[in-house]
Amino acid sequence: MNLLTATVDLFNRKVLRRHKDRWNYQYNLGRWESLGDIHELSRFSVIAGYAQFLKPNGKILEIGAGEGYLQQRFDKSKYSLYYSTDVSDVAINNGKKHEDDKTKYLVADMNTYVPDQKFDLIIINEAIYYGSSVDKVLTRFNPFLAENGLFIVSINGDERNAEWHQMMENSKFPKLDGTKVTTSRNTFYITVLQKI
Repeated sequence: MNLLTATVDLFNRKVLRRHKDRWNYQYNLGRWESLGDIHELSRFSVIAGYAQFLKPNGKILEIGAGEGYLQQRFDKSKYSLYYSTDVSDVAINNGKKHEDDKTKYLVADMNTYVPDQKFDLIIINEAIYYGSSVDKVLTRFNPFLAENGLFIVSINGDERNAEWHQMMENSKFPKLDGTKVTTSRNTFYITVLQKI
């Protein structure tokens, strides 16, 4: 990386705080590779378990998928279509090696992305924080859920996320189920919500 490119990158990440540049920088450093290790397996297994049980052979949209570690925990025979989306083109390019005829990786910002079809399930795994509120994010994607479609939302249990947990508790979207998953690193609250 030459000096000019490095300076522009630093300016974009630190001064302008552009999400895409910040995330690309972190993915280039390998900062998120730990999502693929055993310490995240229980959270991903619960989300994949819910999805495969509630919507077998369903169409799935994952918002904020990063490099696709969650999709990689799925039995591909249990879904008919899976879109992994993330704002970071570096993360998506890293995940593209897992694409096939029913698994797609797409660069997309959750605040502006308009899906090209309806899905049986929309997963927002540790990404809801990048919208303005729980209900605004879910309301934005509600039209892209098929009839009887579901959301699965994971929120880190860190006390910094207390406001997000409160928003989830007060959501206008009906709660179907939820669970708490404690790993060796963190605690996560995973909630299944119904389309309205």
